Amino acid sequence: MQENNPASALPAPTLIHRLDPRVKVALLLMSFWAVLLPQRPEIVALATLLVLLQVGLAHAWGELRRLRWLLFILAIFSLAVWSMVAQGPTLLFWRVSRESLAFGCATFLKLGTMMVAGLVLLATTPVEELFRGLAKLKFPYPAAFAFALALRWVPEVFATAQRVKEAQEARGLVWEAGGPLTRLKRHLPLLVPIFLLTLRRSQTMAWALESRGFRVSARRTFLPELRLTGRDGLALAVAALLLAGFITLHVLHWDRIPGLRV
Repeated sequence: MQENNPASALPAPTLIHRLDPRVKVALLLMSFWAVLLPQRPEIVALATLLVLLQVGLAHAWGELRRLRWLLFILAIFSLAVWSMVAQGPTLLFWRVSRESLAFGCATFLKLGTMMVAGLVLLATTPVEELFRGLAKLKFPYPAAFAFALALRWVPEVFATAQRVKEAQEARGLVWEAGGPLTRLKRHLPLLVPIFLLTLRRSQTMAWALESRGFRVSARRTFLPELRLTGRDGLALAVAALLLAGFITLHVLHWDRIPGLRV
């Protein structure tokens, strides 16, 4: 995932990168809507393929590979839980029916697709542009700023954890020796310095905002200026047409799993 700065988007100026951040937010919401409507895994898979098309256009396969283990755990959890929670007439074994298994697959695809859609937005949009786009959409300024600051804070926390870990290694601490439980216990002491360093950085940030007069003036100025272009309109039109197709399938009940009871 990008390091949340404008320079991170420069090496890969793809079509997705060049879209207006407001358009990318709209595409994200449309992706959520399209993937949440259907029950049948085949229809959900169509929405998944459309999101994967965005990943391909954004050249974000490297970022997606970082989520492979999380997606694998999500798949196991979804199939194990939802296949037994839902019920259907075609019993396969124990409490699992063909309908509930299909529902479990669809649930995994929904959760995984929404996760990947959010990844596309974060991997192709610098935080400053995303913040400006939210402000342009009349998002409350403090809420938009807090959201952008949280996104910037995530890599900072990971970098702090890495620095603390390297400092402990320099003092002779061996992380990989012993069993899994022993290694986990060795990582627990990292939480205290990471928490204190993060708290100190947060306090410094608060002082910096206060010294710069955060929210003193109701009128705000922004460095990046956003303008919608023809490709933005085309992307919205195509996304709206595809979403209309999913809504039509939902209204006609063609995306339902027959006999499913949740």
